[in-house]
Amino acid sequence: MTRARASILCLLLASVAAVASPQLARAQSQQSVPTAGGEVSIVADRFEQIGPDNLLVATGNVEVTRGTGRLLADRVEINRTTGDAVATGRAIFYDGDDRLTGERIEYNIKTGTGVVYQGELHAAPYYRLTGERLERLGESVYRVRQGVFTTCEDEPPTWSFHLGEATADLEDFVYGWNASFWAKSVPIIPYFPAFAAAIRRERQTGFLPPQLGTSTKKGFFAEIPFFWAISDSQDATATLAAYERRGFGGAAEYRYIISNDQKGRLNGYFVDEVFKEGELRGFGSVKHDWQIAPGLSLRGDLNAVSDDTVLRDYESALAQRSAQRAESNLFLTKTWTNWSFVSRLYWYQDLTTPRPVELQRVPELTLSGVRQELPGLPGFLYQTDTSLVNFLRYAGSEGARFDLHPLVSRPVPLAGYATLTPFVGGRVTAYSTTVTDVHSPVAGGAAIEDTNGEPRVRELLEFGSDAESRASRVYELGGWAGLDRLLHSIEPRVHYIRIIGHNFYSLPLWTNQTDRIPEANWFEYSLTNRIRGRTIGGDSAEADRFDLFKLVLASAYDIENTQLGNVAGDLTIQPSQMLRLHGDLSYNVTGDGLQAYTTDVTVNIPRIVGSVGTRYNRMPPVIIPYFVQIPGTFNPGNGLASNQATNFLQGEVKVDLLRNLVGRVKTNWDIRTTSVVETRFGADFKFDCWALSLDYVRRNPDRPGKNPDNEFRFSLNLLGLGNVVSTRVGAGATDSEPRFK
Repeated sequence: MTRARASILCLLLASVAAVASPQLARAQSQQSVPTAGGEVSIVADRFEQIGPDNLLVATGNVEVTRGTGRLLADRVEINRTTGDAVATGRAIFYDGDDRLTGERIEYNIKTGTGVVYQGELHAAPYYRLTGERLERLGESVYRVRQGVFTTCEDEPPTWSFHLGEATADLEDFVYGWNASFWAKSVPIIPYFPAFAAAIRRERQTGFLPPQLGTSTKKGFFAEIPFFWAISDSQDATATLAAYERRGFGGAAEYRYIISNDQKGRLNGYFVDEVFKEGELRGFGSVKHDWQIAPGLSLRGDLNAVSDDTVLRDYESALAQRSAQRAESNLFLTKTWTNWSFVSRLYWYQDLTTPRPVELQRVPELTLSGVRQELPGLPGFLYQTDTSLVNFLRYAGSEGARFDLHPLVSRPVPLAGYATLTPFVGGRVTAYSTTVTDVHSPVAGGAAIEDTNGEPRVRELLEFGSDAESRASRVYELGGWAGLDRLLHSIEPRVHYIRIIGHNFYSLPLWTNQTDRIPEANWFEYSLTNRIRGRTIGGDSAEADRFDLFKLVLASAYDIENTQLGNVAGDLTIQPSQMLRLHGDLSYNVTGDGLQAYTTDVTVNIPRIVGSVGTRYNRMPPVIIPYFVQIPGTFNPGNGLASNQATNFLQGEVKVDLLRNLVGRVKTNWDIRTTSVVETRFGADFKFDCWALSLDYVRRNPDRPGKNPDNEFRFSLNLLGLGNVVSTRVGAGATDSEPRFK
């Protein structure tokens, strides 16, 4: 055997021996060491005792554990008398869920205090704080010198706050002085005296990021919100606001949960226009839901404004700026298997006119019974609607009204091919007053009814029949296009009703569907063509069923007035979840042509979500009677001229332009006047630890001769901190869900 081969063989044998004989390899040992701060567990490669009893030195993969704290390092010195521990070399300290690393960690086991030099602290879920010196003052509380606070993981961080001195409570918030805001290595805001931010593992009390901006109407403004986590079931947000050209104001929101069955919310906003006309303005809402018992509930939704234009001046969303009413409703509802009782208080403010034309309902009591078997008459069904309403009004007719409307029907199957359902019913409506005349106010506006206070009763008899059929066929697809089968059905339907009675006239006009019922002889018919699809179900999911295609064609004949009704159509096409088309129209066949139509296209494909639709209506403002089942078939006569028709285009699209960039556009365009009511352009830049949103809103002037209330806003969202900087030019102090109609 050559010398080289012998050497190789010796090395192989030595390697095998080391693996086969673990007792020859160095193994870690564990000791329980009593200290001034209590007993600690230490695992290390080697232990060395220096002096009689005080100093214990552990080296090599050291792990010191006491309670929820763990200290890891290459070398740890522990003084048993004082409880001081000094860790060097890859030193890591786990403080519960938080982690600290540093060149050197000094920790006192007895007091729980210590110092980390050139340290870095990671607090769940994503907060990071570094500093020349991090001093642990107590559980999860640190004092920091020359610190950097961020939630970014890159180096240098995309954004960070540099702090001369700071205090961080990892269960609450971090605050400091001599601060600056940096993007990478560039100081964007080189100095501001103080900084504070909530570390939001859960709801935390503290100041939220301020919102700043400028507006042609309000001038420069600042809004500073403060959030108060009162308890697990309550919180509140108060906002102070200042407007250069208007004055000072604020907003408040209080949310509460009393139990699983009872919760609510209060909102309010006010502004004292000391720089304008000294007027105090505002709006607010109260919402409360209470499920008192099974079948018994109380619901409140109360809204109020100080004046007709405050929403237009201080709200941002189009739905709220164009609100015509501020409505308040209080419901007490009791339901049974076939019956329901609703007690309602309804109060509203009309925002379209300064005249007090509101018609309040205090109270409105309704008892309704769904279609159910008639006792003693097998096969017969009955249903009942009853209401009692007290109407209050400052200008115009007011009084009480009782309405009783029972109906009996008898479905008759026709050899399994169709169902014929004749019905008969009556209707009694009693009014506390009678209309004698109608006059127009001197100041202009809607006509006002004159009444004499004498009761009047309208008695009606209605009878007729419904007939309907259905023919269908199933087509097996076997998984083609993800569908198991198709169901194609054709559903014809005919509706006839005759209404006779007396006292049709001289009645107050309080609610259209009840007070304006004409003598009628109405025949209506429709044909529905429907294709439904069913997906393939699995073991863990049921099959979905949805309409792929639905076409409804309908028309009517008004026998009472010997007049053809309009032709109505409603089409829905949804070949997949990514595309949906819908349209409906009403066409006058007696020569007046197209009366109304709507179209909607919705697209939801990878990277693009959008919808576009049109609204066109030239039908005169008439009341469609309650017995018309498909409103588009009602022919009120000649429609409005084309230049008076309502004609809108509405569209919205959101596109993922790049991995980190989303573009948004939303528009409302008045085609008749060729003017844009409102268009919103937006872009969202989204990254791991920050996001930037830009929005520009272009509006039409609220009134002729006025400047448009356009606005530009931007918001910088830093992960873990919310909206740090937000500019909302022309926006209000609160942006929340629509509360007005």
